[in-house]
Amino acid sequence: MRRVVRWCESGSSRVLLAVLALTTALRLPFLWAPLSSDEGGFLLVAHQWGDTSGELYGNQWVDRPPGLLLVFRLADAMSGVLGDRVALRLVALALALVGVAAAWYAGRAVSGARGAVVAAAVMAALTSTPVFSGPRLATAFPAVTFVMVSAALALVATTLVARRATRRRAGAVAAAAGVAAACAVLMKQNYVDGFVFAVVLWLLGGRRAWRLVGWLLLGAAGPFLLTAVWAATDGPGIGVLWEALYGFREEAVAVILESSTVAPERRMRVFAGALVVSGAALLIAVAVWAVWRRRRSPVALATAAALAYSFVGMAGGGSWWRHYALQLAMPLALGAALAVRAGLLRTVRVAVALALASTLVSVLWQGPAAVAQRPSSGTAVGEWVGAAAEPGDAGFVAYGSPQVLRVAGLQALYPYSWSLPLRVRDPDLDELTALLDDPDGPEWLIEMGSFTWWGIATDEFDAAVAGHYRQVADVCGHRVYLRKGVERDLGPATWCPDLYGRTTSPS
Repeated sequence: MRRVVRWCESGSSRVLLAVLALTTALRLPFLWAPLSSDEGGFLLVAHQWGDTSGELYGNQWVDRPPGLLLVFRLADAMSGVLGDRVALRLVALALALVGVAAAWYAGRAVSGARGAVVAAAVMAALTSTPVFSGPRLATAFPAVTFVMVSAALALVATTLVARRATRRRAGAVAAAAGVAAACAVLMKQNYVDGFVFAVVLWLLGGRRAWRLVGWLLLGAAGPFLLTAVWAATDGPGIGVLWEALYGFREEAVAVILESSTVAPERRMRVFAGALVVSGAALLIAVAVWAVWRRRRSPVALATAAALAYSFVGMAGGGSWWRHYALQLAMPLALGAALAVRAGLLRTVRVAVALALASTLVSVLWQGPAAVAQRPSSGTAVGEWVGAAAEPGDAGFVAYGSPQVLRVAGLQALYPYSWSLPLRVRDPDLDELTALLDDPDGPEWLIEMGSFTWWGIATDEFDAAVAGHYRQVADVCGHRVYLRKGVERDLGPATWCPDLYGRTTSPS
C-alpha cells in the first residue's frame, strides 16, 4: 500500500493519466442514463435557437447565458449521430477531463507533486459523483470547468511574475485566466469564482502581482464584448439579456419565498446530507483548517474567498438543487493541495480517499440501471408520446420537465418550458391559457404532477383544458392529454416500464 501511495504522490505524468482514466471510468456507465430535465430542456432550446424568433433564444425564454446554450448546441449537433444521451455525456466527459487536468496543475503550483494528485483526485470525485448529478451535463458543470482552468492559470501567472526571466509572459497568462473566468460567467451568470480567486490572490501578492489584475480584466473583456455585440445585433438586445440573467433572479427569489417552502426546505436537508455522503463536508473542514494554518498566504486567503463565495452562490438561488454543490469543486481541490502545504498530509489523504470511495459506491449503486438504459418517469412519458406523435406535433408539460418534449420530438410553442420562469413571468397563466384556447394550440398536454401545484391554476386555465383536451393515458402516474378532434395511433392507456428513478417534483 505504501508503494502505491508513493507512486500516486510522485507527480509523474502517468499518475495524471491514471486520474484521467479513473474520471472516464466513473462516467462511462452514465452514457446511457436517461436525460435529466435540464439536459433535455436545454437541448430543446439549443435545437430551435436561430430557427425561430420571438423570445430570448428563438421561441424559448430561459434565464441562462448564451455560452451555456453554445455547449448544448454542440451536444445537439453530435446527437444526430450519437443520440442525445451519449452526445451529452461525452461533452460532459471532455469538460471533466479538462477540469481534472487543470486541478492537477493548480495543485502542483500550490504544493508540488502531492498537491497535484490530491487536487486532481478531489476534482474527479466531486464532479463525477452521481450524488451531485456529476456524470450528467448539469447546467453548472461547464462553468465549473472554466473556473478551475482560470484558477490554474492565475496560479501559473503568479509563479511567472515572481521571476525576472518569465515576468513578461505573466501578463499573457493572466489575460488567459480572464478569458476563462469570463467564459465561466457566460456559462452560469453567478460563477464569478475565477475573478474572486485571482483578484484576492494578486491584490495580496505584492506590487508586481497587482498589475496582473489589469491583464485579467483585459482578457475578460473579449468574451464579454463578443456577447454584447451578439445581443445588440442578432440577439434580443443587451438590456433584455441583462434582465434575463440578473433582473429575473430577484423576481424569482421573491416568488420562491412567497410560495410554499416545503419543497425548498426538503431539498436543503437533502443537500446537506449530500455534502456529508459525498465526502464534501469533510473536505470543507480540511480546507478551512488548511486556510487557518496558512492564513498569511495569499493562496490560502484567495482559496478562502472562493470557498466563501461558493456558499453565497449555492444559497443565493434559494432552490438547493444538489448539483449546486459542484461550485465547491475548485476551492475544495485547492484546499486539499493547501492542506498538504499546511502539514495535514495524513488528514487530506483520508478525506480524499473517502470522497473517491463515496463516488465509486454511488457509481456502482446507480450504474447498472443506467447501463440497462431504463427511462426515468419523465423520459418514459416522452417515449410513450413520441411513439404516437406525428411530425410537427407540439406539446406543453405542466409544469417543467422539458425533457419530455425533447424525448417525444415535440415542438415547444409556449416560451416557458421550466416551472420557475412560468411562475414569475406568467403567474396568472394568461399566456398559457390563450395558447391552449388557440385553434393552433399544442396537440399534446402532459400533467407531470398536478395542474394545481403552487396554487397557480385558474378557472380560465381549467376551462381551456376541459374544453380542448381529453385524457388518453396515464404513464407512470403522469396524465397525458390529446387535443379534442386530433386522432393519433395511441399506445396502452396505462403504462410504466422499469424506471431508473423519478425526476419530477414541485419546485
